[in-house]
Amino acid sequence: MEPREFFIEDRLERFRLKAFCNLGESGLSHFLLEEVMDMGQISWKDLAKIPMNDSPNQGSLELRQAIADLYPGVSAEQVLVTTGTGEALYLTFHIAVPQKAKVALIWPAFQALYEIPKMLGAETIKVPHDRAFLASTWKAVDADLYIINHPHNPTGKTFSDSEWNALIAHFKEQKKTVLFDEHYRFLPGVGSLGRTGVDPKHSFYGTGSFTKCFGVTGLRVGWLVAEESFLKRARSFKDYLTHTVSPISERIALSLLQSKESFLPKIQARVRKNIQSFDSHWKDLPHTKSFTAPQGGLVGWLELESGISSEVYADRLFEKTGVFVLPGINFEEEGYLRIGFGEREDRMIEGLSRWRECTDLI
Repeated sequence: MEPREFFIEDRLERFRLKAFCNLGESGLSHFLLEEVMDMGQISWKDLAKIPMNDSPNQGSLELRQAIADLYPGVSAEQVLVTTGTGEALYLTFHIAVPQKAKVALIWPAFQALYEIPKMLGAETIKVPHDRAFLASTWKAVDADLYIINHPHNPTGKTFSDSEWNALIAHFKEQKKTVLFDEHYRFLPGVGSLGRTGVDPKHSFYGTGSFTKCFGVTGLRVGWLVAEESFLKRARSFKDYLTHTVSPISERIALSLLQSKESFLPKIQARVRKNIQSFDSHWKDLPHTKSFTAPQGGLVGWLELESGISSEVYADRLFEKTGVFVLPGINFEEEGYLRIGFGEREDRMIEGLSRWRECTDLI
């Protein structure tokens, strides 16, 4: 079975590189290679010494250890380096989702989280975001695999401490298999690193990356965390896909993880400032109804006035102002816009000004 068109990625491909103000992407606006090298404290001489053979299929030991260090109790042998989080998800679902399985996830969702299980013959159980961050909601859901995407894309919601603890306790008690998709751990609402539910000994798998949070999506580095037996199957499956990640990408990724404390606070401050700016001005934007500032991550969910096509609104906004936003219909939920907060601060301010003054969108 073939998956449907990837609505989100198709629109991003058409607009993201042309936009004056890019509020449609879910990652931080990109840095230049020389800026990235400075962030990772890498010299050109360091790169010149990289052997251009294949990296180990599972990923270099040093990089896997740096990733394992992000998770309590996880070892390097429980980490598989992948070509972006997309490959990690693809591998996980092909191994963990048999035909006719039930997969529960927070709705709306990033399309890959439900489209791949659907392609594999699974039934998806959509848990609405307005109830999904209460542990009691999940106690009433019967599934073979639970997907917990937090901070959530597209709403920016996450769990309170008490609800989180209750949720983890429930999953452990009931011996549930859970995939924690934690792409935005590096951008929590407060603090330096967000919570994780990943715990291989309880079949709590994890997928993640730093590339969106660090402004280096072009590195295409992600990972899967799981117990060794599951990871062995995923590693073998990976031989049929990308096989290995570029040794250049792995070397830069390692340095960025090792140096993150030196640059991540500035990124976090920038994102939080953009969120605060948007939260202060969204009521002045034409035909908008409600917005709740995200509790973590890089994206938020802006509600439009009733009856407005999100795609028409987004198209006209881009045509008239150069401001790119992602229509909710790309998440199969009408009446909303997903707003990304990774743009440069000066462009964010100018983009909001243009948007506010554009009163003929409808």
